[in-house]
Amino acid sequence: MEKLKSRFLAGIFLMICGTVQAQEARLLATQESVAEGKKLQIGHLMDRSLYAGAPSQLQWNALVNEPACFFVEGDTLKRFLPATGVTENVLTREDLNNDLAMRKYNLMDHFPHILEIGNGTVFFDCHDNRMIFDYRAKTLIFDASQRSDATNFDVHTKTLQVAYTRENNLYVTRNRMRFAVTHDEDKAIVNGQVVHRNEFGITKGTFWSNSGNKLAFYVMDERMVNRYPLTVYGEDSTYVRQIRYPEAGNTMHRVQVKIFDAMAHTSRFLEPYADPGENYIPSITWSPDDSELYVVMLDRNQKELMLLCYDANTGNVKRVVFQERNSTYVEPEAGIVFRPRHPDQFAWLSERSGYNHLYLYRTDGECIKAITPEKEHWMVTSFLGFSLDGNTAYVTGTKDGPLQENLYGVDVQTGKVTRITKENGVHRVKMHASGKYFIDDWSSPEVARCTQIIDNKGKIVKVMKKTTDPMEGYVSPEFRLYSLKAADGKTDLYGRMLLPPDFDANKKYPVIVYVYGGPHVQLITQRYNYDCGTFLRFLAQQGYIVWTLDSRGSANRGFAFESAIHRRVGDVETADQMRGIEFLKSLPYVDAARIGVDGWSYGGFMTLTLKTRYPDVFKVATAGGPVIDWKWYEVMYGERYMGTPQDNPEGYRNANLIERVDSVRGKVLIMQGGLDPVVLPKNSITFVEKCIEKKIPVDFFLYPAHEHNVRGRERDHLYEKIYDYYRQNL
Repeated sequence: MEKLKSRFLAGIFLMICGTVQAQEARLLATQESVAEGKKLQIGHLMDRSLYAGAPSQLQWNALVNEPACFFVEGDTLKRFLPATGVTENVLTREDLNNDLAMRKYNLMDHFPHILEIGNGTVFFDCHDNRMIFDYRAKTLIFDASQRSDATNFDVHTKTLQVAYTRENNLYVTRNRMRFAVTHDEDKAIVNGQVVHRNEFGITKGTFWSNSGNKLAFYVMDERMVNRYPLTVYGEDSTYVRQIRYPEAGNTMHRVQVKIFDAMAHTSRFLEPYADPGENYIPSITWSPDDSELYVVMLDRNQKELMLLCYDANTGNVKRVVFQERNSTYVEPEAGIVFRPRHPDQFAWLSERSGYNHLYLYRTDGECIKAITPEKEHWMVTSFLGFSLDGNTAYVTGTKDGPLQENLYGVDVQTGKVTRITKENGVHRVKMHASGKYFIDDWSSPEVARCTQIIDNKGKIVKVMKKTTDPMEGYVSPEFRLYSLKAADGKTDLYGRMLLPPDFDANKKYPVIVYVYGGPHVQLITQRYNYDCGTFLRFLAQQGYIVWTLDSRGSANRGFAFESAIHRRVGDVETADQMRGIEFLKSLPYVDAARIGVDGWSYGGFMTLTLKTRYPDVFKVATAGGPVIDWKWYEVMYGERYMGTPQDNPEGYRNANLIERVDSVRGKVLIMQGGLDPVVLPKNSITFVEKCIEKKIPVDFFLYPAHEHNVRGRERDHLYEKIYDYYRQNL
């Protein structure tokens, strides 16, 4: 979602208070519509020119003492040196092809995708090979895989070792030699890949030690997990793709950690501290001297977390460093980070105070202090790292407003928090390893996107690219931002309204409610268009009022706000969404008989929940990839918020949409990816089958070749399908 224009002063909203019937809503900001210009067309919504871009492949190098920012322009890799302000050419496609031609490799017709930049080296994709190229000598050092089925690459930039996987096994290249680390024939034993279905912030399965002499990796045994078939329809053949899917309350996979000694070519498992089939391992971190491995372990109930310290040489547990408990759930989403020049200290992110804050620990388990002020009600959204002297911690967070995200430097000794980014808005930041410079990719109501290099004082070193309005020349809706009270009567919620460009308050308009409502997602922020996507903007241009409300259960408002859904998904979110509906109905220009609701994934679940609980309020509903019965959803996410079907039967029954089929009235369209490995297709299909059994008309559309969403150019088809459904029925 993205795009919009409006002004805020230092993160403090202009509040125009008003009571409409029994529903209080505060108009926080508004942007007048521009009636002139051309309209968006469905077939153009995926046009890149409508979206504000950034410099291609922008990334930092790995050298601490020589900060350099690399990016691709045309067929040339360029380097910007923030210390001097100099931009220079580093490598061209012609340079690459000259060397590849001598080696009789296939040539490249565009500059390749860069995986990582090291000390004078660039690691990139080249057709089916992954190569390390010396950009100074303009020569290939070696190719890492020579296999098209190789994935999950992890480069140790100092030693130029590469870990990668092929199918379910792990391989390493070292000193131009390639060898297998694991030899598991059963493909249900998966080595060196993401585990726990990408939950807990897990993005990789291999972890090089600082020296590169050892490699820790996940080993996931899925043999005991139920299989689920996904049918792939090809032009020449049709086959079944089997996936392992651990459903809530059922047996889950077993995950352990293994250490590979790259010098001795030997491997050993870490000593299991508890049953691997009843615990999660969210993160793995090497000590600065590589002698210890710190492993976070979370019990299956997700209420008790332990940080374990292992001897990296023996694989034995040395001690439990600390424990963290919560009667609702504990959700670790980042590992520990050691403090430079203090090898016995590390930082840890926790929501123990009710808001995500950063804490400083000793390796013996003593909590030294809260680095960020734990009594303040704002969220640290990410910890970027320390300065080289270890005295400053750099974080992004919502200190200046729940719709903003800024970069801050925190004095580790005094706790003083200093804002570094100057512009109000949402800043996505990447820190160089030196802690001196940052890539700041930000957006605001006035600026669609700006990518710049800043230093640790907030000074702009270089603006790499800035786009004020990529839709200049197109007719614009009017955007309004509101604050409403939640169903509890006290919690503030934020709502976003798009009005048609030629809005007339004396007319009545149909409304489309776009909903998500679940954890980890915040739909309304202080980005361009208040984070409103191009398709919603298109719908407003067609004469619809488009409304979105971030209910309790959504992200970045604190633990109590997000965990309000615990064991009763659908209840609190629905109650809050209906407060938004009450507000809409109170407006004289809203046609209360013509309200539709649309959402995908958790939003699909919310769409059908709203439609089946309030069938006469919502005339039309369009739901994509919806969770129908939470006992069919995966263990990690599902049990965190719902417990198991065995210990929370009432909660599961209450959220089960099969139980509400009799309430379906009006027009309902369900869309589903045929290869969806996230929300299994049996959710939608079972709901449709029950509707058929009950003789209840419902529309269903399958995207056979797509997974959890419809991506790429075919997304235009999805947009047209949804728009046509509202055009015909609302």
